Amino acid sequence: MRSEKICVLTQPLWNNYGALLQAWALQQVVLRAGYEVVTDRFPRRFPSFLSNNIDRAKRIVAHYLLGRKSVNPFPFYPSERDWKTISENTETFVQNNISTIDFFEGNVFPSESNIAKFDTFIVGSDQVWRDSYGRVESYFCDFAKGKNKKLISYAASFGLSSWQFDAKRTENFVRLATDFQAISVREDDAVALCDKYLKKEALNVLDPTLLLNSEDYDRLIEKADLSESEGDMMVYILDKNQEKQDLIDKVSRKLNLKAFTVMPDKVLGKDTRRCDSRCVYPKVEKWLKGFKDAKFVLTDSFHGMVFSIIYRKPFAVIANKKRGVARFTSLLSAIGLEDRLFFESDLENLDLIVTKCDFEDAERRLYELKNLSLQFLTSNLEN
Repeated sequence: MRSEKICVLTQPLWNNYGALLQAWALQQVVLRAGYEVVTDRFPRRFPSFLSNNIDRAKRIVAHYLLGRKSVNPFPFYPSERDWKTISENTETFVQNNISTIDFFEGNVFPSESNIAKFDTFIVGSDQVWRDSYGRVESYFCDFAKGKNKKLISYAASFGLSSWQFDAKRTENFVRLATDFQAISVREDDAVALCDKYLKKEALNVLDPTLLLNSEDYDRLIEKADLSESEGDMMVYILDKNQEKQDLIDKVSRKLNLKAFTVMPDKVLGKDTRRCDSRCVYPKVEKWLKGFKDAKFVLTDSFHGMVFSIIYRKPFAVIANKKRGVARFTSLLSAIGLEDRLFFESDLENLDLIVTKCDFEDAERRLYELKNLSLQFLTSNLEN
């Protein structure tokens, strides 16, 4: 059965540059293959004042009485007004570039009318199967059980190299996975997890952003009204600390480059609880232009690494164990650039960090992986 109307289920289209661009890229690939497609935007909902206070009370009990110190007893709850302020640029990008649907409409299960609109659901990419990032059952399409829908995962990720689920949920996921026509994932470790726990064969494919080329992203940049980048060494660090800042300073001095970043000056809820212009996320296209203009990139982000590769920029990746290392090692080893990943114990080796990359060999390998990935996607949509 050839797919006719397709819905992509991925991480929320909020303020994460990599998540937004992988959603755009996957939609572009499906559109260019001749299909009708929309992506679930999963808009942020804003609980009532009462709901927030109930949540806060539960957190206080968990933190202070139950000893669960990892639970934040006093979280920050942004208002809808604050959210619109900080998201004005990312929201504009979504509205202008991605066809969307509010598929779940704030509920655990989508309406029957929304389910009936589509014959095919693509799950992925990004960490849709990571337990701490959302309701994983939704991304195993539990809503589609018994409804004769075509289910495909494209570059889905567990985010971690170890299995996160108890026996009862694993049994349910095995049952749901049987309905998938084909499963592909983004890491080698995920292939093994699918085989061992889901009893399902999976193929390791490229992140959707790598299915396009730099010229595709250049067209996004050209449509935006952008000023020049503020330096020539792009820094995209998600988890900041003093050690990373020291490394930024050392690398910029070593290469005689000016470090710059394309992020809010203050992250609302993390650096400040007062929303103002400093908290607004810059344009997605400006973030892309940062890679295009850079002479060197230093990052701890998966998609920061990916766009360094797309734009053939010398780069170094600081291993981000908190967010998962498997996706870094899987891609870098596949294209022969595993020496670009550095752990904390490696950060003193400055000469190795600034070493140039062999992009010619990497691009040869990427070309083969891209063909394999596109073949997986298009053949399963067609048949």
